[in-house]
Amino acid sequence: MLLRMTFRAFLRAAFVACAAGSVRAQGLRGAVFQPDSATPAAGIVVVAADDRGDVVSRTLSQENGDFNMRVPGAGRYTLRLLRVGYRPTIALTLDVPADGLQGLRAVLNAEPVVLSAVTVRSENVCGSTVDAGRVVAQLWEEARTALTATELSVGASAIDVEWQAFQFLMDRDGARAREQSVLSRRGATERPFVSVSADSLVQQGYVVQSRSDILYRAPDAAVLLSDQFAATHCFQVEPVTPGRSHWVGVAFRPTPSRARVRDITGTLWLDRATAELRLLEFRYTNLPPESDLPVIGGFVEFARLATGQWVVARWAIRTPHMARQRFGGAGIPGGGQVDRAVIAAVGVTGGEVVVARRGATTLYAADRSLIASEGSSRTVAAQPSACGAGRPAGTRLGGVVSSGKAPVSGALVRVAWAASDAVASGALTTVTDAKGGFAVSCVPVGVPLTLAASGEGGAAGPEEIPPLRAPVLIDIALGPKEQKP
Repeated sequence: MLLRMTFRAFLRAAFVACAAGSVRAQGLRGAVFQPDSATPAAGIVVVAADDRGDVVSRTLSQENGDFNMRVPGAGRYTLRLLRVGYRPTIALTLDVPADGLQGLRAVLNAEPVVLSAVTVRSENVCGSTVDAGRVVAQLWEEARTALTATELSVGASAIDVEWQAFQFLMDRDGARAREQSVLSRRGATERPFVSVSADSLVQQGYVVQSRSDILYRAPDAAVLLSDQFAATHCFQVEPVTPGRSHWVGVAFRPTPSRARVRDITGTLWLDRATAELRLLEFRYTNLPPESDLPVIGGFVEFARLATGQWVVARWAIRTPHMARQRFGGAGIPGGGQVDRAVIAAVGVTGGEVVVARRGATTLYAADRSLIASEGSSRTVAAQPSACGAGRPAGTRLGGVVSSGKAPVSGALVRVAWAASDAVASGALTTVTDAKGGFAVSCVPVGVPLTLAASGEGGAAGPEEIPPLRAPVLIDIALGPKEQKP
C-alpha cells in the first residue's frame, strides 16, 4: 500500500512576504503609523468592516506603512488595525464615495497584550468561536492575527529567497534513512503549502483513503482561521512544558462529535514576551492502531522579520509507510499464518528557508550547517547558536563521517539526550554533505549526550559523549552493522 501526503507545495518556497494589492474604484489608500504618529508601521493587518460589522476586505501595511485595499462599493466602513502583541485598534469610521478614498492616516494603539501571566488550563471551549473563554480567547486572537498576516502575505519580487525541500524515508525507529532527496532552489516565493478547503476537511477528515493511496492532509493558515475549524475543535491553554517556559500555547482537539473522524490535535505556541506565533504542532487522531506512532504528524515554524514580513521558517510532516508482514504461531487458529499491516517506515517531507535577502540586506538566515569541509581544514563557528523555535539554547556539534578512508555523503547523524532539570529529553538529526561533513545546531550544553550515525558503509553508535560547553568537532567512523539475534 502506497502512502503519500498532500502537501503539494511542500516542495515549493517557504517564504511568505507582504504585498499590497492594486487600488481601483471603491479603493482605500492610506498609511499606518506607530503610536508616536510619525513612524510608519509595517506588517499591520488592516481590516475593513461594513456597517453590519462583517469583514469585507483585509490587507497588510508595507514597510513604509502604506496600505491599499478594495471594498465592495460606496458606503460606511470601519477600519480595524491588528498588530501582533498589541490590543486591536479601531482606527477610522468613514463614508467611502464611489471613487474611493486616498490619504487615510491610521495610528496604532500603544496598549500591549500581556501573556506572561497566562498559566491556567481550566477553560475548555468547544465548538464555538472561542469567545466563551477569556484566556483562551486572548491567545486565540493573537494566533489569529499572526495567521491572518501569513495568509494575506504572498511572494514579493523584491525578496530573494534560498530554500531547501527534502524527503526522507526512515526506518520505523528513525535510526536510518533508507531513501532521501534534497532540492535546493532560489527565486520567487509562494505559500509553503496549500491545504484542501476547511469544508472538505470537516466532511472527509484529515486522512483519506483513495484507491491505492492514503492521503495525509494538514491545515494551512486559511483552515485554522475558518469558522469550520473553530466549530469542530475544542480549545484550552496548554500548561508550561520543560524547555518552553518562555512560550504559552493554545491547544486544540476535535470535538466529541468527531470521535470517529480522522482529525488533528495540536498546539499553537506563542512567545510570552512578544505574543508572536512561533510554532504549530499537530498529530493525527483516530488512526488505526497498526499505523499510529507518536511521531505521525507535523509542524510549522513561524518567524517575523523586522520589516513586518513573515517567514514560514521550517515545516515537515511525518507519515507511516505500511507493508504486509506474515505472522504465525500457536496464537493463530490451526497453527497457520496470517498477513497483517505493519509500519515498515516513516516518510518525512518538509523544507526550510536557508536565507532571505532584499538587495544586500539579509532579512532572515536559518541556523543551518556551519561546518566548512575543505580538505583537512574544518571549522566550527565559535559563537553559541541562535536556535529556532522549539529548540533549547545550546551549541554546535560537527565533524566528518567516514567509512575506511573515504567520507560518506548522505549519512544520517543523530544526537540525543535524556531529560534533566534544565532541558526536556530530545534528539536532533542531520545528513552529511558531499564531503561527509555534518553540523548539528542547538545541542544543549551541560547534559550527557549520545551520538550515532548510519549510512553507506555501516553504522556507529549510539555512543555516550561528555556534556558540551562549546562547539566541538567529532569525527565518526562507520563500521559493520551489528546483526540482531
